[in-house]
Formats: sequence, structure tokens, C-alpha cells
Amino acid sequence: MICLKSGRHHSQIRKVMRFVFLSSMSGVPWGGSEELWSQAAVRLARQGHDVSASVVWWPELSRSVREFEQQGVKLFTRKPRSPKLSARLLRKVKRLILLEEEKEFEWLRLQKPDLVVVSQGGNIDGIDWMNFCGQTCLPFVSIVQCNVDGWYPDDGFSIEMAQAYRFAKKAFFVSNHNLKLLEHQIGEPLPNASVVWNPYNLSDDQIPPWPEDDGVLRLACVARLDPWYKGQDVLFQVLAQPLWRQRPLEINLYGSGTHQRILQILAERLHLKNVHFCGHMDDISAIWQRNHMLILPSRCEGLPLALVEAMWCARPAIVTNVGGNAELCVDDETGFVADAPAPEVFGKALERAWQRRQDWETMGLAARRRAEQLIPQDPIGDFCSLLTSCVDREEGQPVHNGHSVQQ
Repeated sequence: MICLKSGRHHSQIRKVMRFVFLSSMSGVPWGGSEELWSQAAVRLARQGHDVSASVVWWPELSRSVREFEQQGVKLFTRKPRSPKLSARLLRKVKRLILLEEEKEFEWLRLQKPDLVVVSQGGNIDGIDWMNFCGQTCLPFVSIVQCNVDGWYPDDGFSIEMAQAYRFAKKAFFVSNHNLKLLEHQIGEPLPNASVVWNPYNLSDDQIPPWPEDDGVLRLACVARLDPWYKGQDVLFQVLAQPLWRQRPLEINLYGSGTHQRILQILAERLHLKNVHFCGHMDDISAIWQRNHMLILPSRCEGLPLALVEAMWCARPAIVTNVGGNAELCVDDETGFVADAPAPEVFGKALERAWQRRQDWETMGLAARRRAEQLIPQDPIGDFCSLLTSCVDREEGQPVHNGHSVQQ
């Protein structure tokens, strides 16, 4: 299929570009995966571009979404996709016909965007949007914020996934691990892929003071309360062992989520007196004024903001080797990496950390230096430049299967 762009793209480059951002997140109103696209949308609107955003409707939208229109971003909400529709799609019903029946897809077509940005919490939740864009000649890019080791689509769905990513002008990932994993999952390379950085939530570059020594070491688990992804249950099983009950160690959980009740019940059943549910905190620096180390027993990740922010605050980390964790956290230098999110394996990493507890502050400073070396000063500015360059390259070029034809 060859798609020729409309005549307005054959003229000189437009000073004002039209962007449409589509968030596919539906499980919770907001999360770390939403920061990149939402901040980019606001930045582009401030630069004078025409920017719209479509998000899944919630009874109470997040504060960031509610503030869009004040910042120049036109906001649209849509109903969550019904499980019934998803089942129909997975039964090989003709996808394009079904998609065109949906009002939101027709709305997208009518926007006549220069670029659609499909933001995914995972790697499949925007596939319908991506294939619709490709089949209707709407230029788009995708963002993949997370991927799951051990998950593979069936043969039919892998073909649909490969087609969707092939259509994209660019496929952005937040870790090399997740990019390579997706290539394995769809059975082909992604030459249009690149790795980008999420923004971090810190107001200044000052390192929070190291917590005062009161004889207790405090570890912060900064993550939404969702054990399937974040693995808090793995940590609880480690802490329930007799050895850890005897040590002066506290675990502070910062975050909210749909699994708070069951995690609190689990902590009570395991008689974990040293586990505290602290709720969500916007002030990241305040977290690290109180805690010595980050602990993340995640089952899957992209590249967690919590790890970036902890390193920027000069705190070491204990993480699992999923997503981009080991790309940023260097084992035995800036923290400790467990080979797998299993209690016996994660427990060994925690034990290694305990044996080197006198080195935590020094390791934290090494983590800060590594963050300074790797993390760009303005991830949002860099990402906006990538988006506008996608539009610039689109001007006047025919598109084959969603990609600019190489001359």
C-alpha cells in the first residue's frame, strides 16, 4: 500500500504543526507512563503548535489532565474499550471495519493531524490505533513504556503487532531491553525504533541530606501498589523470613493503587511490623531525606522514574533485572541487581546490600554521578525535537507502509 500525503504537505514546511496525542492507559487515571507524552503535549502547545489530547474517561480525571486546556492543549475524553469488543477483535473479525465504527477513530481522522503520538503503558494497548493510522495514511509514532519478559503473542496477533510497528514513523522505547524484547516477540527487527528518556520529577539538582543515624536503615519502595507489575509481594515474602525480622530495617511504601487492600492484608498475615504504607507523595526530595535506599522488586518495567529520581538524589537501589533497570543501576557499584523477581533470588540481593550497608552513602554518590553522565538535562525538549523532526521529514515525501520511501 502506498499512501500519498495531501497537497498541503508538498508546500514549504508549516510553522504551526498539528499534533494529536492518544493515551491508551485505562487501568488507572494516571501513572509514570503518562509523563512523557503529556509534558511533550504542553511544551509543543506553548511553542505555538496546534495540540489535542485524547484520554480514557474517568469519573475524576488526574490533575495533569484537568490542567491541559489552561496550558493550550485541547482535551477530549473517550469511553474505555469494552472487553466484548476486544474479544471480537481477537477472534479475527475484520479490524478496519470495526475501528471505523468507533466514533473516536472517526474523530481522529477528522483532526487531519500532521502527527499522531500513540502512548502505550505496555506494548499492545495502542495496536488498534496504530493499525488504524497506518491503514488510513495518518502519520504516527508510538511510545512503549513497558514490556513483559516471558510473554509472547500468538501467531496471528504477532503479525498484527508487527504490522502496527512497521507502520510507525518512529517507535520509541524507554529501555533497550524492552526494544529488543519486542523484536523477539514480533519476530522481526524494528529499524524505525529508538530509545528515549522519561522526565523526572525533581524541582532542583540539590542532593537531599543523608538521613540521620538513629540505628534503623530505611528502604523506600516507590511504586504504584500493584504486585503483578511491581512485585511488593516478593519483598514481603523475603521480609517474613526470621533473619530479616531481627534486623533494624524498615520498608516504606510510597504510592497508591488498586491493590492496596490486598497488600495490607498480606503484610498483616505475614506479621510484618516494619512495613509502612505511606501513600502517594509529590515531594520526591522529602522521600529521600528520610530513606537510605530504593527497593524495587518489579516483575516488569520500562525504566522506572523512581530509579532515576533515587539516583539523582544520590541513593543506591536494589532492583530486579527487568526492563531497563540493569542499564542504569550497576550491580555492586550504584546498587544491587537481583537476577529475577523471585523471593529466594531477591533475598540474596537484599543480603548483599545488607552486608555492604556501610557503603550505601558512597554508592549513592556514585549513582548520582552515573545519572549526571547518562540522563539528559531536558528529556522533554529532546522528545519534542524528535516529534517535530518526524513532521519535517514527512514534508513532500510519499509514504510506503507508513514509512518515508528512501530515494
